[in-house]
Amino acid sequence: MKDHRLPKIALYGEIRTGHRYRGAPKKRYKDCLKKTFTACNIDHQNWSDFAADRSAWRLISSKGVTLFEETRRDTIKDKRSRRKARAASAVSPDPAFSCRLCSRACRSRIGLFSHERSCRQRGHSLPS
Repeated sequence: MKDHRLPKIALYGEIRTGHRYRGAPKKRYKDCLKKTFTACNIDHQNWSDFAADRSAWRLISSKGVTLFEETRRDTIKDKRSRRKARAASAVSPDPAFSCRLCSRACRSRIGLFSHERSCRQRGHSLPS
């Protein structure tokens, strides 16, 4: 492809004018492709060689996307199971923070305050 063609400029061009904001640099299309290829286990150095052979590219990209999706799902399942295990093994609430209106135990003073406010809105009254 000739150097003046827009696809080549977009993929391989460097930003020469303007400035990049500190802490949040502007990204090029090539930067986004590199991140996606890395996530899909596709060699980002030689992707253009792979893409030249259409059938090989389809095979490589479909395997990469499938692997990425499996990894993503496994990560989500693992994260969920850790969260559920943490909730199951949570310390029981301190009895010092129990609601005067319905005797529910809360874990913190601010939680107790919020809970009592909602109890009053629901119409619970102080026991006599």
